[in-house]
Amino acid sequence: MSVQNAELAVAPPGQDLESGHIGIRLLVENVRDYAILLLDLEGHIVTWNKGAELLTRYAPSEIIGRHFSIFYSPKDLAAGKPARELQTAEENGRYEDEGWRVRKDGSRFWANVIFTALRDDMGQLRGFGKVARDFTKRQRAEEQIRSLNEDLEQRVLCRTAELEVAAKELEAFSYSVSHDLRAPLRAIDGFSRILLKEHAGALPPEAREYLQDVRANTQRMGHLVDGLLAFSRLGRQPVNKQHVSPAGLVRQCLEDLHDQQAGRRVEILVGELADCWGDVALLKQVWMNLLSNALKYTARREVAVIEIGSHPGHSPGEQSYFVKDNGVGFDMRYTGKLFGVFQRLHRAEEYEGTGVGLAIVQRIIHRHGGRVWAEAQLDKGATFHFTLQSGGGAA
Repeated sequence: MSVQNAELAVAPPGQDLESGHIGIRLLVENVRDYAILLLDLEGHIVTWNKGAELLTRYAPSEIIGRHFSIFYSPKDLAAGKPARELQTAEENGRYEDEGWRVRKDGSRFWANVIFTALRDDMGQLRGFGKVARDFTKRQRAEEQIRSLNEDLEQRVLCRTAELEVAAKELEAFSYSVSHDLRAPLRAIDGFSRILLKEHAGALPPEAREYLQDVRANTQRMGHLVDGLLAFSRLGRQPVNKQHVSPAGLVRQCLEDLHDQQAGRRVEILVGELADCWGDVALLKQVWMNLLSNALKYTARREVAVIEIGSHPGHSPGEQSYFVKDNGVGFDMRYTGKLFGVFQRLHRAEEYEGTGVGLAIVQRIIHRHGGRVWAEAQLDKGATFHFTLQSGGGAA
């Protein structure tokens, strides 16, 4: 028999206990984990068990006959909570509540309380049964967790704000530095070109070679600056999402990359490309960089094979796209550097480039809420994957 049912088996005030109920009465009186008591019609305490004494620290002689509202805080008393609880129990037959209560010494405990209306065979209300249990430890733990979560959320908000400010400052710095570098680089390249054109006869062969190296390196640095500018602009450029057909973008990119295919045997296999939701201009940059890389790193293959396709992503409403090639590949141990600015896994002497293209790809995909990753083996090609929102939903 549950404690609640045991309470109901106790005879209401004013009635003699039958002999069969004596054992139940003794059991209830000695329960230590639950406070079990009977109240009269007005809410005065009629019985007091061991559990109630341990919970509230009142001896039976101190509490019998007193109103049960003695356990409530001044705030709850002012709000009329005790009377409202009895009224609800009378109307509904039962009332359950959790909240802070007050012990004899003024300390608080968190109680789970159940009131039950006790009626005789004629349906006449004879009093109330009350069962209470101490859940203070659980409540303290929940409050601590809640406090820790609130503190963590606040820390995350502050840290996020700091990172956003730092990112904007870094973008502004990168843009400013890159922009200011262009003028002196153009000057160095221009004066070197004039010297080679107009004064080459007066210069020894070694000096002409040095000037050609100066021009080559300033032009390379110019490309790096252009790449850095393009990367920093992505933080400023808004993402204007709309329904996008990747098949059309891939077709345009392959046409624009015609020069990289000239004089080569290139097989490009374009599979099904599901529509997506994104910024057309930004996504064209993604496809352009990935396809350009695939063509670049298959340049030494007798037959370059590039596969392009898509399939449903792991998450609902997500599409996954890929560009696969049979080029030189790379060592997966260094994949962490792959999407960093100016990070290259192959020497510039072997394959031209600035090391910014994949960083731009990652930034664009992240701004679309997607993911980007790569799989490869040395001399066995590479596959680049990225995800976007399916074309059927709005941003």
